[in-house]
Amino acid sequence: MTDSVAAIELLPQLGSGLVACYARRSGGVSGAEFSSLNLGFSTGDDRDRVVENRRRLALAVGAPLERWIVTGQVHGAEVLVVDRAAAGTGSTGVVKSLPAADAVVLLHPGSFALSLSADCPLVLVADPTTRLAGVAHAGWRGTVAGVVENLVQALLAQGARAADLHAAVSPGIGQCCFEVGPEVLQAAAARPGFAAAARGNYLDLRTLHRHSLEQLGVAPSRIAVSAECSACTPEHYFSHRRDHGRSGRNGALIGWR
Repeated sequence: MTDSVAAIELLPQLGSGLVACYARRSGGVSGAEFSSLNLGFSTGDDRDRVVENRRRLALAVGAPLERWIVTGQVHGAEVLVVDRAAAGTGSTGVVKSLPAADAVVLLHPGSFALSLSADCPLVLVADPTTRLAGVAHAGWRGTVAGVVENLVQALLAQGARAADLHAAVSPGIGQCCFEVGPEVLQAAAARPGFAAAARGNYLDLRTLHRHSLEQLGVAPSRIAVSAECSACTPEHYFSHRRDHGRSGRNGALIGWR
């Protein structure tokens, strides 16, 4: 990786054939509240700056921008399964031909999926046997709707085995900062691991994700969960909640080379 762009390597145990990373906010060209590696077009940032930020990340991790796939995210649970023909869609903000989806499964090596976040944890899953990979944008709405389960089930439907899967949960808002209302707690109450994830009015989405992955058959030793809170660390991460909705976007990128 380059010195300027800071991207956390995820799933390093799978070797250099896999790109799986989460980009911090440094090393880009955006300014003000988008400083500096804002990866999101929907924020109000200048489009050309966002494209340059994406190009810098692509160069840093060795994943050509023209091979990226970026869908619209709507806090849902839909999974989009894509082949090589989708490569490049949405990567530079040009008209998107793909439907909105909060999870993407890549059928073939050589393409890379970017998922965006400004607090919501992102869940990355890869299978070194079939070389399938996917990522889910998993905020509380997507979580209670089953986006993580849908992602894993889509991978299994394409030939992966749960025993072969490796998963990582990215930095995101932690229980320390994620105070929610009774409607969110009620919606999440039926989720696996809820008792461990809830403390008063504070909810830990990443704990819910770990429990969901384990229930789906992913070995606990193959699940890595970040302990970093996006809201607590403004020097590294954008945060929609901390910054009152005026914020850039971090992102996770995954794909087999």
